Amino acid sequence: MDIGPIPIGRHAFWGAIAFTYGYLQCFCYRMGVPTVRICFATKPCSWVNNFGHEGLGLLLDVLEKLLDKRQQETIDKKNQYKLIQCLKAFMNNKYGLQRILGDERSLLLLARAIDPKQPNMMTETVKILSAICIIGEENILDKILGAITIAAERNNGERFSNIVEGLENHEALQLQAACMQFINALVTSPEDLDFRIHLRNEFLRCGLKKILPDLKEKENEELDIQLKVFDENKEEDLIELAHRLNDIKVEMEYPF
Repeated sequence: MDIGPIPIGRHAFWGAIAFTYGYLQCFCYRMGVPTVRICFATKPCSWVNNFGHEGLGLLLDVLEKLLDKRQQETIDKKNQYKLIQCLKAFMNNKYGLQRILGDERSLLLLARAIDPKQPNMMTETVKILSAICIIGEENILDKILGAITIAAERNNGERFSNIVEGLENHEALQLQAACMQFINALVTSPEDLDFRIHLRNEFLRCGLKKILPDLKEKENEELDIQLKVFDENKEEDLIELAHRLNDIKVEMEYPF
């Protein structure tokens, strides 16, 4: 659906969404700025159901247009952040999550919103992707990795470089904790040991190995928990790998 040019002002921006679907009466105002996110958080699930596929499609349309803009103005970045907050609130129930996962653009746009230059938005984005990775459908990991890969290819970068760069922002502890949580969600999801080791090593080669010592010196409980989870799962995989290699050795020494 083509909604035309994106209005510049905040009022016009959100007003366009409201009037397009006739939900103006459902939008809450604070200091004159309408916020659909509040409705997602406070209205019953039936309201989210009524907002439905078309409403989600419009949110994704606007987010895509903003992400596609070559010259990002301050208001564009603020509106991107608001849209990510809306998507987070929208998927805060089973129906909304199903709708998010049912739109093939959702994961790619979320992957494109992993922007270290916008730490607040990136924090919310990786939290959303972590949740989807953990509670999503069986093949959701492949879809998320595919979206991250495509997003990175648009900028000619390594697929995990933005996530690792988020960890390098020492002024944003919440972002660092959220990025480690996302890394853990990705790395621990595969049942296959080789794939878990592959993903973990890809992150380590991408710069994670270099910055882990600095992260461990931070005094932040949430970050410490995620770092502990990372180390514990790494150790468990090394033990499992050692057992496998030992079994192979035994089979080679005693084939019969």
